[in-house]
Amino acid sequence: MSHKEGNSELQVLDESRAIEVVRALSDEYSRKIMLSIIENSLPIEEISKEQNIPISTCYRRIHEMLQFGVIRPDRTIIREDGKKYVCYKSAIKNVTIQMDGGEIKVDVVVNKDPSEKLGSMWSNLKSPSPVSLTPMFSPNVGVTPIRPTQKVTPTITA
Repeated sequence: MSHKEGNSELQVLDESRAIEVVRALSDEYSRKIMLSIIENSLPIEEISKEQNIPISTCYRRIHEMLQFGVIRPDRTIIREDGKKYVCYKSAIKNVTIQMDGGEIKVDVVVNKDPSEKLGSMWSNLKSPSPVSLTPMFSPNVGVTPIRPTQKVTPTITA
């Protein structure tokens, strides 16, 4: 993937990665999941309920999209009874797909949360040289680590 100057827009240069992004967006359930977690991170159970997706299908699609790198674990919620819920967020905010000369071209805008934007701005102020952007869905990075655990009571009903 290459970084275009001035924002978090990346071009997916690896054809197999581009196809994975297209595949994730072409599936109805995966698309519903991604759209539901662009703004807010949610646990699988809540995504399933809100989007009317069978829970087993939701788990399967989330697992696939984690492997593709188009979503990421965002935080963990621990209920008072000790049950843990991982909340997921879309790693992509916007996607442009083009067919050009028999090739698929995919450009993505990374879905950064405010703390990541602030950290990036601070790094740019501190560093006289440009800061390289490592995408959250890089094939070499794997799954982004989960942020510190929060103790809250979720709105999920069993």
